[in-house]
Amino acid sequence: MSITATHDTSSKGRHALPALALLLLMTLSGCAARDMGDGTSPSLMERHATGKSLAPDAPGTPQRQGTPAAEAEAHLQRGLAYLAQDRPELAFEHFSRAASLAPEMVEPRLQRARLLVRRGMPNEAAADIEAVLAASPQHARAWELAGMVAFDRGLLDEAEADFTRAITLDPDLASCYAHLGAVHDYKGRPDLARDVYAAALVRFPQSGELHNNLGVAFSMLGDDASALHHFHEAVVLGASSERSWNNMGLALCRLGRFDEAFEAFRNAGGEAAAHNNLGYFFLVNGDASLAVQHLQRAVELEPRYYVRAAENLKRARLAARFAAGGVPVPAAGPQTGGIAGTPVNKAGVLPPATGKGPGTRTTGAGERVIQ
Repeated sequence: MSITATHDTSSKGRHALPALALLLLMTLSGCAARDMGDGTSPSLMERHATGKSLAPDAPGTPQRQGTPAAEAEAHLQRGLAYLAQDRPELAFEHFSRAASLAPEMVEPRLQRARLLVRRGMPNEAAADIEAVLAASPQHARAWELAGMVAFDRGLLDEAEADFTRAITLDPDLASCYAHLGAVHDYKGRPDLARDVYAAALVRFPQSGELHNNLGVAFSMLGDDASALHHFHEAVVLGASSERSWNNMGLALCRLGRFDEAFEAFRNAGGEAAAHNNLGYFFLVNGDASLAVQHLQRAVELEPRYYVRAAENLKRARLAARFAAGGVPVPAAGPQTGGIAGTPVNKAGVLPPATGKGPGTRTTGAGERVIQ
């Protein structure tokens, strides 16, 4: 999700936020809805999608318990154990065996659907979600997953309705507040996202992820002082500190507190990243001289890695020449970003997507990550 605040053109003299992303965090109950990377074998998922049988003997296959229901329960428990060990491929195998042995059981289908959503396979997950809701229409976690699938398909109104229903059924489902706020962000309504996150924090005051997300909403609304407060709370509470530190740096830049912003950026990604981020901020805000100083230092510190810093430096030098009466500088595109050497205005909202909806998969420092 791209979360780029608008430039402040007021007469207050505050610095406009450049095309830099604010990174949104969310926490799911149970397993994290994020790209599983090397955790899940695509071939396993492909076998499931095409209806092919699973391997005959998954590791840790329990002994036969006498009845299909008992065997299914044993596979479910083994799957949950593998999930707790962060071994989703084996968990998926056991959840599938449980669902095959006892199709009437809700939990194996729900857990398998969650893993499929994590893997970016919403269409495959939808069948399990529909089966769960048919058997248990008041199942809050199933409605949450339905909302995640709807979001992936670009059906934002449907996703909003599903997340709202999940919260109504289970007000303690913390992850749903984050999802619902993200939908409002995607609809261009940070005011509604702010209200959702603020209400959630009353119930979950120790959630660093919600503090971070509320900070993003305040930044989008131009209230950088409030945003800074919540980014600080997120860091204190240990919510994905790299992203929260980065967000704090952006807020401090907008408040003109550049020394503190440098320290925040350095905490996020190191000294070279801090120089690059400040340089890019100055570049976009028209201070080419300071931009050159910081970007030059970023390249000196990481000459091979910071390709983006080098590109920013070239633009900053052109801008300096233009300021002195030279050639005009080419404008940066709206998606070029600049944080830590990679585009970052692709902040994380919901699970990896198929590319059909607003949640299209992104990679790099600003990839969609939900922890």
